[in-house]
Amino acid sequence: MKPYPTAPRHLCGDRIADVRHVAVGEYRTQPHRHDDEFMFLLPRTGQLVLNVESNAAPVRVTPKSFVVVPPQRLHDTRGYRPGQAHVAVYVASDFVTFCERKARRKLSYARISIWSAPLLLLDAVRVATGMARAAEMPSTELAVLRADLAARTLAASCVEAGLTAAVLPPNPRDARAEIVRDICAFLDATLDRPVPLERIAYEFGMSRRALTRVFRDVTGESVVEYQSRRRVEVALTLLNSPGMTVLAAAAAVGIESPSYLARLFKRYGYAPPNVHKGASTRADPSPFGR
Repeated sequence: MKPYPTAPRHLCGDRIADVRHVAVGEYRTQPHRHDDEFMFLLPRTGQLVLNVESNAAPVRVTPKSFVVVPPQRLHDTRGYRPGQAHVAVYVASDFVTFCERKARRKLSYARISIWSAPLLLLDAVRVATGMARAAEMPSTELAVLRADLAARTLAASCVEAGLTAAVLPPNPRDARAEIVRDICAFLDATLDRPVPLERIAYEFGMSRRALTRVFRDVTGESVVEYQSRRRVEVALTLLNSPGMTVLAAAAAVGIESPSYLARLFKRYGYAPPNVHKGASTRADPSPFGR
């Protein structure tokens, strides 16, 4: 997975809020804290896996939901899917306190919970991210002001949602399906090297036993069977490329022995790998070759 840089502070000068649209898939951050800022995380595509010191297990945040991470709370985030995208809103602690006084309520964040994102918050996200992108281009001072006002509005909407939104009840079936989708994305991204079950379980905050049970319940096959099948499918695609050798295709999917790749091909009902080498080229000869 790609490391994604972060910082203990995102607000400069007298800024109250900063909006970051992150469209980086298959990434992770190092464990870190924010000095004097609240962070609101709102996925837009795919899940975010949040590890935070106040929670015993990882928190999985989905689109149309959000979490709030208070200052000085050690945490890290991960996104396993290539199409991952989310919005991070950094809000000054003084502004959060100001909003709490106006609402006569306080945010609850002793333990990080997943909250349902109301429509007004989602609308504010769309406006603020659009303004932030426009402000990055050569623009007038008025456009920059509008972007700053939109960020402040979003910050207030985030605090208000944190004070009033409902905690999302867990849905065991949906939660298992989402976890397995991310596990499959992780396995697809690591086909070129051996990844033991212990490592996969660690990545997803599960025991090896829970990993194997959940994966089989959702997919009907074991993790090892999934890896073997996907290695065959990817190797088959690679062998159709001009100039690709069986040895290179095997190495690209984490298999050192071409004979073992041949055994896997046989197991899944395919002809030997050398039969498929350059098959697409032979099946579709150029009309100019005669």
